[in-house]
Amino acid sequence: MNNKQTRKYELIIAVGSGGENFMTNLAELCAMDFATAFEMWEFDLARGGDATVNGFNLFHSVSELKTRQLFCESLPLQKLVYSSKQASNPTLIEFLANLILAGKLDTADECLSKLRTNTHIDFNDIMRTVVDTTFALSCQKNGTRVPVLNKKQKTLLIDYIDKIKGPNKALLTQRMKEI
Repeated sequence: MNNKQTRKYELIIAVGSGGENFMTNLAELCAMDFATAFEMWEFDLARGGDATVNGFNLFHSVSELKTRQLFCESLPLQKLVYSSKQASNPTLIEFLANLILAGKLDTADECLSKLRTNTHIDFNDIMRTVVDTTFALSCQKNGTRVPVLNKKQKTLLIDYIDKIKGPNKALLTQRMKEI
């Protein structure tokens, strides 16, 4: 075993034990082995760790593509992230909107389902934020004033808009009809 492999296993042990240097150790492990670091982040969250947003930001900044790929492959991680107290964080909402726009609708559906059952947030307000963010990103990416969504994307959003209560439901339903 060479020094790099030894250091990798030392970092796995350090990340696994948590502690105050958790994010520093996770970042170093991420630089060595992205997939293993990602698994260790999931392991920490499953144990009740609170590095939801910080961990997500770390991986997303290193590789958006790998983060999306590994996130989409991990149903438990989707549950852990979007059922957490930090699920309403703008970074996570923007990631969800990007999943919708990228056509990753099965993953987006799972994330929206977890948001809906999340007792730490107000789903009515979060759904409005998700729709607003999705519309804004669509307009930005397409260089238009009106969002461009395909039928499946619209259907997904409408399905979850129908599950909310209050004034946001009427507003969001009307906005969806306008596109």
